[in-house]
Amino acid sequence: MGHLTNSILISAPPQQIWAILSDVTRLPEWSYKEGRFPYPVEGRYGSEQTEGEGTLWVGIATDGQQATQKITVWEPPHKLAYEQQSSENAPLQISQTSTFSLEPTGDQTQITWSVDWELGGGFSLNRLLLWFTGSSAFEAMIAGSLENLKTLVEAEFPPADPGE
Repeated sequence: MGHLTNSILISAPPQQIWAILSDVTRLPEWSYKEGRFPYPVEGRYGSEQTEGEGTLWVGIATDGQQATQKITVWEPPHKLAYEQQSSENAPLQISQTSTFSLEPTGDQTQITWSVDWELGGGFSLNRLLLWFTGSSAFEAMIAGSLENLKTLVEAEFPPADPGE
């Protein structure tokens, strides 16, 4: 099993970050697009429920992969976690749990994203290559996505000018 964690400071209160982070339709806006993994081009809800534990998120990637995640922790505006439930059209099955923690620090918020992942299925060359290179690719994806989220939040909710 792999485990990765990355953090970033965002110049916004947790509520403003939560507004974007907890809305699956906004996922394509901040997802990292430069890596070697397909990235989401659409985010939608998998049922009528749009918030709280048990909410289903569906992400459609550039290559047609469809991943469904289930919200397992919903503590606005401080903690959000989801587990991957299924992945359609994926060359490899990966189970993963993502956890986002938002901690205010003065006029900023530290957001930490932790991912636990494990490859499923039997032996294959793709599985072996992903096992050896997956951590660095996941690290780039997490770091790039957090940078994108920072840029998006700070553009949408610009910090107040201290002279005002």
